[in-house]
Amino acid sequence: MELITIILSTLLGVAATGGVVVDTLAEAALRDQVAGAESVQVRIDNVPNYQLINGRIEQARVAARGIEPRQLPGLRIDSIDLETDAVDVDLARLQQGELVLDEPAQAALRLRLRASDLNAFLQTPLVQGWLDTLQFSLPGAGGEREQNRYGLANPALEFVAGDRFRLVVDLEDRVADENIAIVVDLGLQILNGHRFALVDPQITIDGEATPPQLLASFVQGAQDRLTLRLLEDLGITARILNFKVRDNELDIAIFAKIEPTSPLLTRQPAREAVPPAP
Repeated sequence: MELITIILSTLLGVAATGGVVVDTLAEAALRDQVAGAESVQVRIDNVPNYQLINGRIEQARVAARGIEPRQLPGLRIDSIDLETDAVDVDLARLQQGELVLDEPAQAALRLRLRASDLNAFLQTPLVQGWLDTLQFSLPGAGGEREQNRYGLANPALEFVAGDRFRLVVDLEDRVADENIAIVVDLGLQILNGHRFALVDPQITIDGEATPPQLLASFVQGAQDRLTLRLLEDLGITARILNFKVRDNELDIAIFAKIEPTSPLLTRQPAREAVPPAP
């Protein structure tokens, strides 16, 4: 969702300057906000045009290909298509560097991600740093030493027909100096537009199916977090309009409404994510 606020703030910052070349200026400004982009096209529609200098955009459309966000170095997004409804901001605050909405902003966002790009991202130091922060022990084990004994490495993701995913990751036993392959195979179904339900999840560890109680615990813990309702505390209402896996690509379409009170509008977006300190 931070991606939407970055795009909106960039568009409005440029649009508020007015001028007939605002589309071109917006494209250049958006390129400056990302680490890389193969193509960026922006169209800002305003009738009458004087509304631009009052901080109002009737509609903005962005089509970007091959985007590499600064916030997630190493990640490539194959395509982004964004279309907003009317957006109205406090122009005086915008000129002071603050993005303050006069009314809620609504946008439809479509993302396309390729499995090859996600797998390249999974091999980055950033992701490995995230994995290194996870502490856990196998069933029956306890104590701090056991929690530090195991780690995860070498994640790989595959898109499977039927909106299914297969994640393979190595469980590293740092004491025995050996790796155990974990395979997670599951489908995803969208419920009520905001919740991901796990469909027929299967987990194998070193080729052996996990015990039912461990699988049930995994499913319960995951589904408690897999909901866009968690964004409502940030002043964002989001619903998934379309979700499709095919030909090793993931297509997802999202509708989002950002409230003027959202803390994401007042935060300074991080320029680049960094792995946690070891």
